Amino acid sequence: MNCKKYFFFFSILFLCFGNANSQNNSSFYITNYKIHLEDTGKLFLQIDNNNFIKNNEYFGPVVEGYTLLGFNLTPRLIYIPSSRVKLTAGGNFLTYYGRENEVEASLLLSFQYKLHPNLDFILGNIYGTINHRLIDPLLNFERFLDNNIENGIQFIWNSNRVFADLWLDWEQQILQDDPFQEKFNVGLSARFLIIDQENYTISIPFQNLIRHEGGQINSNNDEPLTTIFNNATGLSFSKPVESKFVHNARLTSYIVNYQDLSPTKQQMYIDGTATYTTLELANSFFDFTIGYWYGKQYVAPIGNPIFESYSRTKFFVEEPVRELIIGKLNYQKEVYNGINFGVRFEGFYDVVGGNTDYTWTVMVVFREKFFLKKL
Repeated sequence: MNCKKYFFFFSILFLCFGNANSQNNSSFYITNYKIHLEDTGKLFLQIDNNNFIKNNEYFGPVVEGYTLLGFNLTPRLIYIPSSRVKLTAGGNFLTYYGRENEVEASLLLSFQYKLHPNLDFILGNIYGTINHRLIDPLLNFERFLDNNIENGIQFIWNSNRVFADLWLDWEQQILQDDPFQEKFNVGLSARFLIIDQENYTISIPFQNLIRHEGGQINSNNDEPLTTIFNNATGLSFSKPVESKFVHNARLTSYIVNYQDLSPTKQQMYIDGTATYTTLELANSFFDFTIGYWYGKQYVAPIGNPIFESYSRTKFFVEEPVRELIIGKLNYQKEVYNGINFGVRFEGFYDVVGGNTDYTWTVMVVFREKFFLKKL
C-alpha cells in the first residue's frame, strides 16, 4: 500500500507553498468551508440538496451516451464549539428517478480544526469534487452529481496569494480476505497568484492526482496493483472587462500529463501528454468557455472520459490522438434564498473523427443553514 508515500510527497509540496491566495470562484457549487467567529457555540442544521438531469449525447467511438436523472440529499448537524473547531454529523442519500427503490446512503462525520489563520485541517467527510477546483480532464464534473461524497483527510491553505488543497479520498476500504481491492485518490490542487494588478492578474495553476487500486490482505491479492498519475500545470491570465455582457475574461493554458506508475503495466498506454487551452468570458450569471484539447495517449481514471484516448466501455477501441474543440455555456442564478438554478451545455467537436458530442445539464441546488440553538 503506497498511500503514505504519495500523501507524504504531496504534503511536502503543500508545506512549501508559503503565503498566497485562492482563486476567486463565485460558483454556487463551491462549499463555504470557513469557520466564522460569530457562530461559536451554535448548533445548526444544514441541508444540501441537488436535483439534476444530465443528458450525455455522445456519438463517437470513445464514449457512449447515457442520461442521469435523480437527486442528492445531504442533511447534517453542525456544531461549532470554538472559533477553531467545527463538528458535523449527517448523511447523504443518492437516488435516480425510475429506480427509487435503490438508494445509496452514506453516514457522514467530520472534524475540522483551524491550525493557522490560513490553514484548515479536515478529518472524515472532506470538501470534495468541485471544491478541489481541478480541470475536467483530471476530475469529471459529473462526480458532483453521482459520486459527491469523499471521506479521508484534507488540508486547505487559503491566503492572499495561494490557494492549496491537499487531500486523501479513501474510496474503498478492504478487510482481511475481501474479494476486491482498496481504492483511494490522493490530490494536490493549487493556484499561485504571481502578479496582482488592478486591471489584470496572472496566476499559475498546479494540479496533481493519483489514483490507486490495490491491497495486500484481500483474497485476490494476485490482481495487479494499479497506480495512475495525472498532472496539469499552466498559466492563467485574468482581466476585468467593462462591458454590459462580459465582466471578466480569463485565458488559461495547461500542459497535462499521464503516467502509469503501476509495478505491472496494465493500461493501453504507459504515458501520455496533452495541451488544454481555454478562454472564459463571464458575468454575474453566465460564463462562456471556448477551448482546445490536443491529447496523445491520455488516460485519466476519474477524469471526463471524453478526453481519454481509449474507450472505458468498448473493448480495444482507441484513438491515440484526441483533438477536440470545446464550447461550454453555464448559467446560474439564485432564484430564492439558498435556492440556485443552473443550466450547463457542453459541446465537443472531434477534429480527427469529425463527429460532434454534447451534454446538457439542469440542476436545482438548495443549500441552507438553519440556526437551532446556542449551547
